[in-house]
Parts: sequence; C-alpha cells; structure tokens
Amino acid sequence: MHPDRPTIQVLSPRTWGEFGNYLAATRFSRALRTAVEAETALLEAEPILPWLGEAGAEIRTISLTSPDAATRTERYMGLMGRLQERFPAGFEAAPTPAQRAAIAPLTAHLARTAPDVVVGTKGFVARLCVAAVRLSGVRTRVVSHVTNPGLLQLPLHRSPYPDLTLVGFDWARDRLLADCGGDPARVRVVGPLVAQHDLRDFMTAGAAQETGGPEAPWGGDDDPERPRLIVFCNRGGDIYPELVRHIADTHPDTDLVFVGYDDPGLAHRAAAGAARLAHWRFHSRLTQTQYFDYIDRAARSPHGLLISKAGPNTTLEAAYFGIPVLMLESGLPMERWVPGLIHEHGLGRACAGPEELLRTVDDWLTRPAAIEAHKKAAVSFAESVLDQDAVTARIGDAVRPLLEAR
Repeated sequence: MHPDRPTIQVLSPRTWGEFGNYLAATRFSRALRTAVEAETALLEAEPILPWLGEAGAEIRTISLTSPDAATRTERYMGLMGRLQERFPAGFEAAPTPAQRAAIAPLTAHLARTAPDVVVGTKGFVARLCVAAVRLSGVRTRVVSHVTNPGLLQLPLHRSPYPDLTLVGFDWARDRLLADCGGDPARVRVVGPLVAQHDLRDFMTAGAAQETGGPEAPWGGDDDPERPRLIVFCNRGGDIYPELVRHIADTHPDTDLVFVGYDDPGLAHRAAAGAARLAHWRFHSRLTQTQYFDYIDRAARSPHGLLISKAGPNTTLEAAYFGIPVLMLESGLPMERWVPGLIHEHGLGRACAGPEELLRTVDDWLTRPAAIEAHKKAAVSFAESVLDQDAVTARIGDAVRPLLEAR
C-alpha cells in the first residue's frame, strides 16, 4: 500500500448473475491496475450490504426453479420491481430515513475508507454508492461500470448521478442518455471487456467426482476435423442432459465436454446419458489445466463449438477465442440483447427454445461447414471489437481525470 497513491474500490455483488458479474468485476479491476496509477481493491458487496445477498439468492432461485422462460421473466421482473419501489429514480439525491437505514453500512464503510473512486459493477450498486457518498461527506467519485448493457432497460440500474458511467457499446450510451438524461460527457464508450483467462479464478479443483481424470485427453484421437463441443451450463435445466443424450445417440463421432458449473448432480445426470462414450468428459468444476486445454482445442478446431445459455460474458469470451456459439435464450430480460449481437455479427445462433436448439445441433453437426463459417465471423469480430489492450487504454483515459482531480 502506497499512502501517496490514489485509491479505487471496485464494489461488486458476487451473487447477482451467478459468477458472471463478479468475473467481469475481476477483469475490470485488473484493467484498472494496468491502466492507472492507483491502489485498486475488488470488494464483494454482500458483506457490506447483506440484503444484496438475499436478493442475489432470490435471483438464483428464480433462475434454477422457473419452469419456462416466461415464468422466469415474470419472477425476475417482480423482484426488480420490489427493489425499484424501495429505491425509486432519484432517491440518490435525497434518501428517505428508510433508505438511509438500508444503506447505512455502506455509508459507514465509505466514510471509514474514503477511496478516491468507488466503482459499482451494477448500476444499482453505483446508485447506492452515490447516495452513500453524499451521506458520508467524503469526496469520493462514483463510477458505474455497465458490465451488461441489457440491464439499462431496468430503471433500477440506470442513473444520471454517477460522476462517470462506462459502457461497452454506442447503443448502450444512447439508450442510457435517452432514458434518464444526464451529462453526455459523463458517459463514455470504452468497448466490452472479456474475461479471457480470468475464468480460471472460478474453475478450480476440489469439486465432486468427475468422469475422466485431470490429465485425460479430450476425445479418442486428434483428428482436427472432429467436431469439438463444449456444453457449458451455469444455470440448471433438463434441456442440457437431454441435449447430451441426443448428441450421444445421433452424433457419437464428436468430442464433447460438459460443464455443469457448481452442480455435480447436473453433471452426473448428463454423464448418465452418454455412459458408452468413454472419451466424453463431464465436470462441475475444472482445473486450470483442463480449462485451458479444452478452450485451446476447441479454438484450434475448425468445428469447435460452445453450447450454453445466451449470456453476454460467455458469448463474448467464446468470440474472443474464435469459438462459434449455439445458445439457448435464457428468458432473463437483461440478456435479450445477446441474440441480436450473435446474429448481427454471425457469431453463431441463439435459439428461442429447446426444439430449435436440437434441430440446429443436428443441422450443424451434419454439415460442419456451417460451424466453420461462424468461426471465421467470430475471429473477425474479435479482431475488430474485442481488442483488450485498446479497451483497457480507454478505461484508463476515462478514469484518470477523476483521480487527477482528487
């Protein structure tokens, strides 16, 4: 710790959005450490405001137990509506006694630590920080880092009050300014950050029993033409074991790795549908060695493919590595923009339901040239949009003036 250096706190809820939001915060923190001269600390929001964790637990329950996309959307929007009632638009400027009490631990934390800049990696967290800074009397500047621009459609996550808001795309900036106003100079387009190898922080050894040892090769041979599929599921659902059974029955000549993230039961159910294919691999977590090997082999294969839900982080990371995606729409409103991204840039396909997903798997594995075409598009998109050095430099250019003005 250098007492003469400015300080930045990145405040992120780990429980909102599975591991995706905290993963994005981890990547953002590392970008800040590269781009600006400051002591940067990444903090979980839940130990400071435990009720954020309660909301995060409800989000997880909604994601895992909703029987269909429509129900998932209805339940999620109900939760967002209740939070919006507690913290309506503009509350940051003049919090009520109830609101002051709710954010009192955050106010005390900022008064005690007095960072030069605090970053909220959810718009809602940034709004809470704006109010807490005003109540604490510190001169901390507040930055809202929009990790998922789809959240800007929810009033809970947008505000004109942060000193700086960072977004990944031009359309996100336009939408934010159109919906809530504010100073255009305070909203900067920096481009999307991609987790890259940071995913290793969330995929560690020590999970339940897996099929295949940690050194087991992927597939029965090294045929470069052999389709290599990664099925990644961080929210449960019967469709994924069903998909694995279907591929095992109709396309057994593929290589397949299944990751039921932090869900050993799901991984075992999926494995049961392909017990005769001993070269397929099933995990609820991955070692770093396994993860890098799987990503590398899928990226080097002309017919590598990632199958998952249509989340922004997963989609962008796959594109970064040049891996086409076949996605299932999640039904969550903040992810509705992702299918448009996939289709606009030819990154793969987002399917509205399980039937379309199964049909597309059959189509692409029957004529793998379709996968090859999407791979070329993903590589082109990564080269033109996902230059992480350029994104990091833009983040530094945007945040540095806040530190210099301290």
